[in-house]
Amino acid sequence: MKDVLVVYKSRYGATERYAQWIAEALGCEALPVEKVKTATLLECRMLIFGGGLYMGRINGIAALTRRFQELKDKTLFVFTAGMTEPEDDGYYAFLYTRNFTEKMRKRIHFFAFPGAVEAQKLGRFHRWVMRMAMQDRAKKDPANAQEYLKMQMDFVDPQYIKPLVEKAQGILDDWDEKKKRQEELRQQAEGGEAEA
Repeated sequence: MKDVLVVYKSRYGATERYAQWIAEALGCEALPVEKVKTATLLECRMLIFGGGLYMGRINGIAALTRRFQELKDKTLFVFTAGMTEPEDDGYYAFLYTRNFTEKMRKRIHFFAFPGAVEAQKLGRFHRWVMRMAMQDRAKKDPANAQEYLKMQMDFVDPQYIKPLVEKAQGILDDWDEKKKRQEELRQQAEGGEAEA
């Protein structure tokens, strides 16, 4: 059984970059959700899912939520990449409750990372939505208004994965320690039987 797997749904690339960095930090594989079968998800002990934010929804999250009953015994992490400020706790609380039931929220470690936007890569609808959001930001932050209005921003940075990686690594270390203790107990028990 694999200890950890990173699965992601990335439309414009920011989520994929975070997924690759997380997988590299934890020494595991990162796969796009389209290439992952339920059997693959069931093979791991820890599942880390990433998706971009679009109008309050986490892209691809149904791949996790519709299989939640099968995955509920896994250690589950979810991260997002979006243009909302990560410090906006109210918005992320809203996202958390909008995308997950109360039962799911008790089982999921949730992290939000800043994303990127490149106007020329956006589809017509996303460009329209982002233009409205960026106009609002430009009003709130006049010093950077031109950057917002160009919709050419990239806030994606590997530094943001640190809390998620530390939490996941701590859990993996605990598993290794328990496994080591169990092995020591097994060897002691076998040694005691040999002496008897």
